[in-house]
Amino acid sequence: MNKLLRAGWLILGIAVLIQLGCGKRVEEGRSYEIRLKTTEKMILVCLEHTGSYDRMGEVFARMGEYAAQKALTGDVVGIYYDNPAQVPAEQLRSEIGIAVPQGTVPDSGYNLLEIPEQKVVYAILRGPYGEIAKEYPYMMQWIEEKGYQASGPLMEIYLEAGPDIPPEELVTEVRIPIKE
Repeated sequence: MNKLLRAGWLILGIAVLIQLGCGKRVEEGRSYEIRLKTTEKMILVCLEHTGSYDRMGEVFARMGEYAAQKALTGDVVGIYYDNPAQVPAEQLRSEIGIAVPQGTVPDSGYNLLEIPEQKVVYAILRGPYGEIAKEYPYMMQWIEEKGYQASGPLMEIYLEAGPDIPPEELVTEVRIPIKE
């Protein structure tokens, strides 16, 4: 009876996790979980970019110089407003920002962006940026299958990044705001 009871609890636990929105993708040696959470409000000093996402290196470099100059140490965030499968490369809109405290006043040429508390689907992805971007369609499909709708731009929070990190060791949290 104890084994049957434990098996029942295990099945119930798995069902609860599925109901909570946890998902797991294992394919070609890559593994990650898709989860739901409510984020805290975030204030970013940003640089805007219009054009191919492949040309974001220049924007990252400028933001890095600015952050070093101002001794900013918050999370670095990429915000991608357009789907490159639907929008011509020269019209793609994005921003690179760094999290700053409330009350920060950016220099000329930099914007202040407040991202409110919001419910997001997220995953922690490892590897080169070009490779993790291949997972976005799966994440969008997952959102749709669970009955949610994307409600804002895709965001990348660069957890392990920089010129000294080998591409296979990069760690990025990908967030997609949702509504039910």
